[in-house]
Amino acid sequence: MNLEKNLKIIKDAKLDIELLRRENAKQCRDNDFKIGELNVTIGVTEKLLEEELKESGEKKLECKLGWCAYRVMPDKWEYDDDKIIEYCKSNNKPYYHTVDIAERMKLKTAILTHQEEYIPGVTVTSQEPKFNYKIKGGL
Repeated sequence: MNLEKNLKIIKDAKLDIELLRRENAKQCRDNDFKIGELNVTIGVTEKLLEEELKESGEKKLECKLGWCAYRVMPDKWEYDDDKIIEYCKSNNKPYYHTVDIAERMKLKTAILTHQEEYIPGVTVTSQEPKFNYKIKGGL
């Protein structure tokens, strides 16, 4: 019987995939640990470079392999939109705008409950059934 043969092929392939995933997970844990150790090494060494740059009094240190320097950073801006909008509305400032959005769930409910028959911009398309199968035993 082809059905049983094909389901057996799928079951065996899924078991193989699960075994490979477990092996991958173990290798990932090992690699994550090694990556963590290397990141600690990088962090400690970066601090040593920064100390060396500070002690030198220079803006930049260079060698054959590369350089280290402080990069000038722009100011950091933080916004509290609620306070800004409140200020703009009460002082008639043009630094905000409102956004209109369609409330899709309310539209769908209105159409399904026949409160609305036609709404321009809403298209409902029937979909073909999706093929599915199940193998007994949890795979």
